[in-house]
Amino acid sequence: MKKRVFHIPYLGFHTRAYTLGDLSKGTPLIILHGGPGGCVERYEVFEQLSEQGIPLIFYDQLGAGYSRVPKGNEHLWTFETYIKELENVIAYFGLKKFSILGHSWGGMLALEWVTKHSHDGLEKLILFSTLPSTKIWNEEHLKMIQSYPKKELDAILFEKDNKPYDKALFKKGMKHFYDEHVGKKNQRKYTPKTKHFPKTNKEIYEKMWGKSELFGTGTLSNYDVTDFLKNIDVPTLILSGKYDESTPEMNRVMKEKIPQANWVLLENSHHGGYNEEPDVVLDEISKFIR
Repeated sequence: MKKRVFHIPYLGFHTRAYTLGDLSKGTPLIILHGGPGGCVERYEVFEQLSEQGIPLIFYDQLGAGYSRVPKGNEHLWTFETYIKELENVIAYFGLKKFSILGHSWGGMLALEWVTKHSHDGLEKLILFSTLPSTKIWNEEHLKMIQSYPKKELDAILFEKDNKPYDKALFKKGMKHFYDEHVGKKNQRKYTPKTKHFPKTNKEIYEKMWGKSELFGTGTLSNYDVTDFLKNIDVPTLILSGKYDESTPEMNRVMKEKIPQANWVLLENSHHGGYNEEPDVVLDEISKFIR
């Protein structure tokens, strides 16, 4: 199925998007990528959903991927920018009904929007390896690294607290964490056809999230929608990996507090379950959307 590429005007710049399928037939699924500052091209596996008659909208968030913005626009890296951009994409395509899939930071964006803003037209929500609160994320991760060698642990904690730290030991500790919870390339069952993706925009990532996946220390450090999850009024599918940095406890909180939620734990996945167990993921999403 042929991609259609769009450059949607936004804040004096452009949001680069592409679609698959006829948006006028069925309910389009909007893909919100991770990061912040990542790119939607990394979610290529979801293109297969279009073969099942599900229209798809992919877009790179402002400043990320191919939605490039010159340096010196740090003031744009806020929840408000990305929520209004999502609403701008919905308006641009004239969507009366749609579903949303948000992975990692994309799930945070979806949750912040749906719990605190008008979301007319939203029919279904998919939360993939995401979190309801940065505080919970940080607490869970602190527990997860307690068994690391003391020198590695000290380096990680010193970096978190902006104290002088041993960079070699920090790197070693982070590799330990990434291998255990983000996943290795050789664990992927799906290999994207596209070999080169735009790199994560570090300016956005570090300002909003922090220096590493382990702890949220940037402007998103106060993110918390836990008490608002009860306001989600659409059927919700939660997906996460057994070894995910989005831990079972985080997902259990969302499952218990979202009224119409179903949670699928991917038994052999880390943070990128869409590439590690693609058949299971695509089947669960297809059944849910249909």
